[in-house]
Amino acid sequence: FLGEGCVLIRDGQSVAASKFDLIFSELNGSDAQLEYLDSLVTAPSPPVAVVPGPPEILASSLTDHKLRLVIRILRNAGYVLAYSQSIASFYDGLIGQQRSQVIPWPFDYEAVRRLAGSMTRPTETIRVVLNVPLCFAGLTQNYPFVLKSALLDAVAALSPTERQRFSFHSFVYDDQDREGFRSSGFADGMPVTLEARRQFRPFVRFLGRCDAVVNLTASNILGRVTFLSAALDKPGLFTANAEISKALYPGSTVPLLDPTALREGLTGLLSGLVDGNVPSRFMPDSAAARRAGDFAANARIFGSLFSELVRTPSADAERS
Repeated sequence: FLGEGCVLIRDGQSVAASKFDLIFSELNGSDAQLEYLDSLVTAPSPPVAVVPGPPEILASSLTDHKLRLVIRILRNAGYVLAYSQSIASFYDGLIGQQRSQVIPWPFDYEAVRRLAGSMTRPTETIRVVLNVPLCFAGLTQNYPFVLKSALLDAVAALSPTERQRFSFHSFVYDDQDREGFRSSGFADGMPVTLEARRQFRPFVRFLGRCDAVVNLTASNILGRVTFLSAALDKPGLFTANAEISKALYPGSTVPLLDPTALREGLTGLLSGLVDGNVPSRFMPDSAAARRAGDFAANARIFGSLFSELVRTPSADAERS
């Protein structure tokens, strides 16, 4: 949105006031990370833009010391940026000040479509993505067996021939969840393939060759998978706890822990995939997806927040 490149800095690294025009940072959770970020935001320059993550994750790890650091960081940062109004409201409420600015999602609709390439597959198999990733424990647990219970019921409503057409594909991101997938028996009785992790480009191509996406998350996340699914015009079912899900899939969001809604949604989605006529409520709002991924327009909005930092060519020459 702002330029052609960036430099990554390590926790604890000394930063000269004249070295950078702007520092971006998540609101990280460990004591050491927060203490380092606190030292950056209280320095005279460069300004720091803090991008807080899901409230559920931060709030679950707070201590008295961390809370004091978080409040000081959010009050002193040059910018506090949030991807949704609900996230902005949480952090503003936490510190008792209205500091957050809601920013555009950092997506590119046309680039995603180009990366996906051809999305046609000459096969009768119906490929469905189940959770990216599956999380069996920890702060981001998305209760895979609640999903499995509803999915088994949805599959049972199909004929034996129809069931054989489906293959389900999922991911885990760390060893703990890989072991959880193996030892819990999640895939028992279901044709679930645990896919290898992919970099962004191969993942977009993989998603483009799937027929539907089911992605249930435990918190108000950025929603990359939701956007990719919508940009690729995939039918799907998503949790209602992220604003982007409700914006892009207004007819097919469900609460994370509502088995009845999940069962009904999966039954309707799988039945529509078999018939080749998926109900419109499972389809994305294409216009909303294009707006969310209008990179040029979003870059203009984002850049306007930092207009005082944008240097003219003459200023660059003087600085050189």
